[in-house]
This record gives sequence, C-alpha cells and structure tokens, in this order.
Amino acid sequence: MRRTLAIALAAGVLFVGGCSRALPQQDPSTAVDTMLTLTADDLTVDDAQAADDEITTVAIAETVKGKGADLDKAKQAVAARIDKRLEALKKDDAVIAKADQLTAAHKDTLTKLVADQRSGLTALKTKVQGETTAEALKADAQSMVFDYRVFMLTGPKVRLTAAIDTELAVATKLKADAVKQHLDGKTTALLALKPGKDGDAIKGAVAPIRQAAKTAHTDLKALRKTK
Repeated sequence: MRRTLAIALAAGVLFVGGCSRALPQQDPSTAVDTMLTLTADDLTVDDAQAADDEITTVAIAETVKGKGADLDKAKQAVAARIDKRLEALKKDDAVIAKADQLTAAHKDTLTKLVADQRSGLTALKTKVQGETTAEALKADAQSMVFDYRVFMLTGPKVRLTAAIDTELAVATKLKADAVKQHLDGKTTALLALKPGKDGDAIKGAVAPIRQAAKTAHTDLKALRKTK
C-alpha cells in the first residue's frame, strides 16, 4: 500500500495518509521539534504500486485490441483507474489545505494543478464511457497515464513542496543558512516538471529533489539537538 505520510506542520496538525489530527498548542521551540519528529523515510514516496497500475492500465487496452476482449469490461477497468487518480487528487487537496507552511505562490500553483487534473480526468472518464473502439480506449488509457502522472509526479509535487517549505521555515527559525542554501531552487525545479511518456526521466528528476529534502530533514534534526 502506498505510504503517504506528509510533514508535520507548525500550525499544529500532523498529516498521515492524507488525514489529519490536531496536536496540542505549542510554543515556537516545541513547534520546531514537532516538525522534525518525522523521519527522513516519511519524505519517501513509494512509486511501485503506481507504476504497476500504470503498466496494467496500458496493458488492458492492448489486450482489448489484440484479443478482442469485452470492450465494456476494459472501459470499466480504465474508468476505475481514473477513479483511483481522482481519489488521490482529493487527498492532495487535503494536504494543500492544511499545509500552513506552503508559500502563497506554491499553494496557488498546487491548487490549480490539482483542480486542472481533476477536471481533465473527469472529462476523460466521460470520454472512456462513450468509446466504441479498442484503439480509442487505448489512447484514453495512455492519456490517463502520460498526460497526468498523478501518482508519479503530482503527489510528490504536493508532498515534497509542503515538506521543503516546512523545512525552510524551520531552517529560518534555527538560522540554518546552509540548509536553506541546500534547498534553494528545489521547489522551483520540482514544480516545473511536466508529465509525459518517459516515466524513468520523471522519476530521475524527482529523486534528487526528494533526497535533498531528506538530507535537509536529517541536518535540521541534528542541528536542533544542539540548540
């Protein structure tokens, strides 16, 4: 199961799998500790399930074309996978809404991204339901994956941007200029990434940004112990 722990926020809310629970009111020093309680592993996104889902989705349409399988069943399968992505976007929305450390610009960008993807996928689901040929369904299945990359890119954009903005807030409190320099430009690079056919290239572009966030998290935890 895809693990989706996000970062604890200074506002006193801890996100776990897209859900939230309130934390007690804290003084600024304790709030920093709260933000640093999650391990570096919490910044890791498991893409295995998403990758399998994407491969399976495209394979479904290929099977319909190659073996004359029931088109209606294939349409239902693709529509179900669109629903998975819509559900993931709903969780992304919840993270954005509660991530008080997100900058206003980042919050606007991510909110628009999720809204646009929701609109596009909803329209695509309607299109899938009306398809009459295997070739058209194949194109829809590929569009669902390649044009959106909800699991591989959108989720990491939301969670890593929230994490990095939170780490930058902590770094400011701790006067950790080296950490701030290490994270400089990472969210800009992340948010500039586009979906597409080359999943390996997307993963390769996200990986160093995720690693930078993990390293910053570790460094901030170590620095906090000296304060």
